Amino acid sequence: MYPCPACGTENGVHRDRCRCGADLSLLKTLDGLVNAWFNRGRKALEEEKTGEALEWFSACCAARPLDAALRRIQARMWVRLGRREEAESSLRRAESLEPGAPELTEIREALREAKEGHGHGEGEG
Repeated sequence: MYPCPACGTENGVHRDRCRCGADLSLLKTLDGLVNAWFNRGRKALEEEKTGEALEWFSACCAARPLDAALRRIQARMWVRLGRREEAESSLRRAESLEPGAPELTEIREALREAKEGHGHGEGEG
């Protein structure tokens, strides 16, 4: 998921060292943190704390800026909170990263419904 900071090679996070010899241990640690943040976001959603979930998912997006799935989740959270402009921004970013993702249509529809006033914003709970 992360390129080597020294040479740019995509290594994934399963290696401690890049082929160029660079130490990748901090990237492994960051990946573990992002997984923990994601789980905290899911827990917040289960507790109907949409605003808190958005904070955790946004932190994940900051750490993994090229993760289209995280951007789609972020867009969904913005829609739930009734923040159309932010939702559209996240949706555009997700689409630029993975244009063919099937979930994009679902998010666009939820955003369209929210624009028409038919959405059911959940608030922050």
